[in-house]
Amino acid sequence: MQPENRPGDQKRSFIEDARRAQIVAATIATITEVGYAKASFVRIAQRAGISPGLITYHFAKREELMKQVMLTVHGSMDAALTARTENADGYVSALRSLVEGFVHYCAEHPAELVAIGQIATAARDAEAARTWAEEQNAKALTELEDMFREGQEAGELREFAPRVMAVAVMAAMEATPAELMARPDTDVSRYATELADLFDRAVRKV
Repeated sequence: MQPENRPGDQKRSFIEDARRAQIVAATIATITEVGYAKASFVRIAQRAGISPGLITYHFAKREELMKQVMLTVHGSMDAALTARTENADGYVSALRSLVEGFVHYCAEHPAELVAIGQIATAARDAEAARTWAEEQNAKALTELEDMFREGQEAGELREFAPRVMAVAVMAAMEATPAELMARPDTDVSRYATELADLFDRAVRKV
């Protein structure tokens, strides 16, 4: 039984949270090293230096663990992007910060991106993670579309179809991890600036 389901416990302890974080980190490292299909509880436990039984104590099923990996990585990414965009002084500035922040996050967290990418395309034990990720992506697309519409209403952005632009931005961002992995010598700062410049010019009201 997982600790959050034990009768009488309202919250997991700090130690339990730390152990779950350790297991998630080991899962990410294991998937990156041997691939999703071979990332068994035994292999993950070996990587974490714990027993497989301790993993099943915290995550009864592999699917639960994979969803937690997805939640953890997206949470980390959201925090990083929020830190970059929260002081933006307008819609164009916010878009630039978002695009540049995402590129830099991808460059700084390659293992995490490999792990969630493999989970998203896994054939087994990842349905919950995939469903959650799809819902998050749909939400992000809608939020970006709304941001563009608000920017147009505020007079800062030119006229264009907000949905089309949001899809284009999301597609460019989603292509970034594979590009950086395929070309490890990429100048990340220049890549981030160029991509941000592209959409800056696309949305800015002249």
